[in-house]
Amino acid sequence: MFATHPRARGALCKSLALTMCLAATPLAAWGEEPAPAGTVEAGSDAGTTAEPPATNNGKVAFSIGSDFTTAYFFRGILQERDGFIWQPYGGVTFKLAENVGYGVIDNIDLSLGSWNSIQSNQTGAISAPVNWYESDVLVGLTMGLWGFMSTNLTYAAYTFPNGVYSVTQELDWTTTFNDSELLGPFALNPSVLFAFEVDSTAFGDVNQEGIFVGIGGKPSMVLFEEDEYPLTLALPLSVGLSLDNYYDEGPGGRDQTFGYFDVGLAASVPLAFISSDYGTWTASASVDYLALSATLADVNRGDGGFFVGKAGVAFSY
Repeated sequence: MFATHPRARGALCKSLALTMCLAATPLAAWGEEPAPAGTVEAGSDAGTTAEPPATNNGKVAFSIGSDFTTAYFFRGILQERDGFIWQPYGGVTFKLAENVGYGVIDNIDLSLGSWNSIQSNQTGAISAPVNWYESDVLVGLTMGLWGFMSTNLTYAAYTFPNGVYSVTQELDWTTTFNDSELLGPFALNPSVLFAFEVDSTAFGDVNQEGIFVGIGGKPSMVLFEEDEYPLTLALPLSVGLSLDNYYDEGPGGRDQTFGYFDVGLAASVPLAFISSDYGTWTASASVDYLALSATLADVNRGDGGFFVGKAGVAFSY
C-alpha cells in the first residue's frame, strides 16, 4: 500500500515547498513547491483592501498551515492514497541580515520548521500513535541574491512517530529565480532542488544513499487584482530525476533516471475578511496530475498516471 521506504510526499516536492515558504514569509516554501500546495501567498494589495497591511516589521516571522489531500506522494513515490490525509505544518524565520553585500546579498534568514502527515489508514503502523505517520524537522539557511534569486541549504530529518520507519536524514540545496522583470506576465519562476541522502534512503531499505534533482516552474497570473479578494492562478510544473542511485531497485537493480512529471492547476485567495492585525490568511486549492516512471508505477499499484487534489488554509505574520 505504501512506498518501500521513508515516505512519499505530494505530487510536488514537499521539502522544496516547505523550504521556500519558511524563507519567504516564513513557511511553506523556504520554498511551495513546489511551490506545491501549502505555500503562503503574499496576500492582497494594501491599497485595495479594507484593512491595513500586517504590522510585523520585526526580525522574527511565523507561519502555520493545514492541508487536506486525496493522496500522499514523495517525489513520485506512493505513500498513501486511501482514507483521510491531514498535513499540518508550521515554522519560524529569523531575519539575520538585510541589505548586505553591496547589492549582491539582499537578505540572510534562518528558518526552523515542522511538517506532518496524519492518516486515518494507520499506514504501516507498528506502535502508537498509529495515525501520526510522519513528522519532519527542517532547519534552513536562505540567502537572497541580486534581487531576483534565492538560494537555500536545508537539513531535513524525516521521522515516523508510528514506528513504520527509522529516521531518514537529507541535505537539500534549493535555488529559485524570479524572472518577472524579464518576462513579465510570462514569468516561469523556475527552481531547482538537489537532495543528498546522508542517512537511509527514500526508495528501498537496502539501497545506498542517492542524489535527487527536481526542476520546476510556476507561471502564475492574478485576476481581479483591484478587488478585495484577488484570485491567483498558477500552473506548477515539475520533473523529478535520479542523479545518482535515487530510484535504484536495490542491489543489482538498475537506477532509473526519470522518476515523475507533475503538472497542476492551483488557485489561492487572501481571506481579507480577517483583519491584518491577525496576520495574513490565505485559502488555496489545487489539482495535480502525476506521470510516473515504470518503477514508480509499480509502487503505485500499477497506475502510471494519477490525480491528486489538495485544499488548505495558511497563516503568516
